Amino acid sequence: MDDRLNAKMVESREVNITIKKSINPNNEDKIYVHNASGLDNIAVGLNRNVYIVIRNDVGDLIGALNDGATIRVEGSAGKYAADGMTGGEVIIEGDVDEGAGTAQCGGTLVVKGRAKDHVGQLLKGGTIIVCGNVGDYAGSFMIAGTIIIGGDAGRELGASMLSGTIYIKGGYETMGENLRQTKLTKDDEKFLRDLFAKYQLGLGTVGFKKIVELQGGTLMKSKHVR
Repeated sequence: MDDRLNAKMVESREVNITIKKSINPNNEDKIYVHNASGLDNIAVGLNRNVYIVIRNDVGDLIGALNDGATIRVEGSAGKYAADGMTGGEVIIEGDVDEGAGTAQCGGTLVVKGRAKDHVGQLLKGGTIIVCGNVGDYAGSFMIAGTIIIGGDAGRELGASMLSGTIYIKGGYETMGENLRQTKLTKDDEKFLRDLFAKYQLGLGTVGFKKIVELQGGTLMKSKHVR
């Protein structure tokens, strides 16, 4: 038995109140939300181990401040998906607009399509996976955590990045001047394989490169890689 919520002609606040009232403490049921296209701030601030499925596209800030729930969007999402997330999972089957994973501190954000600019800006922890291409400034100002990009990136990948790790399979237009590109270690390959298997992403590790902050050696200035 599952709960099905119809969000048609309903405001975001009412949807979120209904979601919280529908949570089963024993986590036995999934909660399905229908007709939420264009609604912002859906399934925000959840701190329970609950599984929520959005059956279509959704607006901005899906799963913001998530701290334990698994939230799956069966379409695409707007801006700032999983903004400030500290735990749990947000899984987007389609594409996302700009700012996905902004200030994320924990948990896992998975985007099976493409993402626009500023993926993982100010990332403080957790993991972001984008299977397709990302826009400009992915990983800008990140201080911890992991970003995995299965496609190409635009300008200034990892700009002003202080720490953390970016894995990218494709190329990038330019990257931050404080970074270096290295080959994967066996531990890196296992880490990626395990994640790809967990989320059934179908990505192999061949072709992936690892980008980290510069620690000695020669400064790699912004560089075009394809």
